[in-house]
Amino acid sequence: MEREHWDALLVYSSRIFPGTVRYLTGYETRLGIHDAAYLLILLEDGPRFTLFSNASWDHPEEQTWVKDIVITSNFGLEIASRLKDRDLAVVGYKYLPAPVYCALQHRFRDVNIVDATEPVVRLRAIKSPREIEILRYCTELTDNGGHEFLRAVRPGVTERAVAADVERAIRGSGSDEFSFSTQVGCGERTARVVVFPTDRIIQQGDPVQLDCGATAHGYRGDLSRVAVVGRPTGDYERMLETCAEMYSRCVEELKPGVTADHIAHVGIDIAKAHHLDQYLYRSPNHEPGFMGHGIGCHYSEYPELYPEDHTVLRENMVLVIEPILMRPGVGGVKIEDAVLVTKHGAQRVSSCPIRTWSSN
Repeated sequence: MEREHWDALLVYSSRIFPGTVRYLTGYETRLGIHDAAYLLILLEDGPRFTLFSNASWDHPEEQTWVKDIVITSNFGLEIASRLKDRDLAVVGYKYLPAPVYCALQHRFRDVNIVDATEPVVRLRAIKSPREIEILRYCTELTDNGGHEFLRAVRPGVTERAVAADVERAIRGSGSDEFSFSTQVGCGERTARVVVFPTDRIIQQGDPVQLDCGATAHGYRGDLSRVAVVGRPTGDYERMLETCAEMYSRCVEELKPGVTADHIAHVGIDIAKAHHLDQYLYRSPNHEPGFMGHGIGCHYSEYPELYPEDHTVLRENMVLVIEPILMRPGVGGVKIEDAVLVTKHGAQRVSSCPIRTWSSN
């Protein structure tokens, strides 16, 4: 805050934009999307911290070191009452609820509200030893879901039944809530990349895609695997093996000092070598070449491994390597799990095998 000349910093978190309040205070709401937490930091005679939440049932005083806790649903009024007419930096700016923004503007007509999200969220990129320990535990819980997925996939069961088995394994291992909505889909639907379970029955020859994650102490897991019921077809088998090669080569190249875009181009070059680059994952948010992201208090953190992110990777970053190929009419392949950047190179955190189709 001193470096950026911010006298007041407001940090917003909810189920829509989680992570930063938890990272700074140890507390964040968990029940629903209508709940929120705010941390106000003021620099005057030393930093002053106030935590706001509407979730009295959470008992935030038992979860945080912050002493000044305000339980309220009128966030705008309560936050404004503690501010002077000064500029305000906001983390979670584009998600900040309109009533809170309007209350601040009404109270302080000339206040300049600036977006401080990126520089503050980037502080979370390098993990402490305790954070790494917790992320290893999250991965262990998530791996239990991956192993159960491989046991559950067989002809005659539904996508929904497989997802239920996966979630039972994760929750039964000790997870808190799930990191995100568990995804299980089969057949050509796997080309959608994000595919939610239905009552569709898995058939012989189907590819089946999983994406799941456990949580613990506010930290998250993230794992994707593919199983095939029977033997994959020639075109789909080529996609499977290419995606596995992309994953392995990205992990091999991951070390302190390389840049995020370098890792992305490693994956892109392999897809090109196999003439599959036209099937690289793309979306309105990403040009082709996305290969992964950071993970921590949110399942998608900085840096992002894609061609436009030139972040220099550093020791003790925990990154999710996530190559994706999507071919309409054939299917999709997504292989994903967490990797720790050490001074000697990359260390896989997951114990779940990569070529999970080989045993089906």
